[in-house]
Amino acid sequence: MSRRDILIVENNSDDLFFLKRALRNAHVTDNLHSVSEGRTAIAYLSGKNEYADRARYPLPWLIFLDLKLPYKTGIEVLEFIRGQPELQHMNVVVVTSSEDDKDMRRTTELGVNAYLMKPPSAYVLERLFASPQLTPPREPARLAYASGLGDSDGGEPALAMATATAAHAPAPLRALTRKSARNPWRYLYEAPSKETLLLIIAAVIGAAAVIFLIIAATQ
Repeated sequence: MSRRDILIVENNSDDLFFLKRALRNAHVTDNLHSVSEGRTAIAYLSGKNEYADRARYPLPWLIFLDLKLPYKTGIEVLEFIRGQPELQHMNVVVVTSSEDDKDMRRTTELGVNAYLMKPPSAYVLERLFASPQLTPPREPARLAYASGLGDSDGGEPALAMATATAAHAPAPLRALTRKSARNPWRYLYEAPSKETLLLIIAAVIGAAAVIFLIIAATQ
């Protein structure tokens, strides 16, 4: 079976590095492609200019999308995706530092599959890929050229994706957990690391020792 393709739309080189590293640490072996701004993401998905070469720039089955992008925002890119019949069922995962309720509501309205805070860890990504949030393609995509994808004049050829099975809508947005009161939308949250747990235990023991000494001194 050939490896699938993932597109990362991220303009911050550090965030891109950490996301790629987390994906590798989560044992994701898919081919990773990246673009750094919203207009380029739309051109990639539309198959315009150099992105018409689908051997080099294949359509992804999954997109990791930042919201704060130059030229066109992540929400504008998501609106474009959901507005195209050939792309509207594509998996899109928002990866952002924004906890703005307006961003969360709008991306949910547009059917985002998950909303992750930066930087997602390998643990979070492993849970994401094991969850029903993502709909993997059942068979390798068959690619067929279509004209005018996202184009008002219909003059630019674009690559539309047709699968051997019927199109499937993304899995319903469901909370795997809502333990984070600070951001109830962050349903894929970080589990405490071993180092953090050890620090908590040490702090509790230290606090207990101080209380014991204070009690002993007052007697």
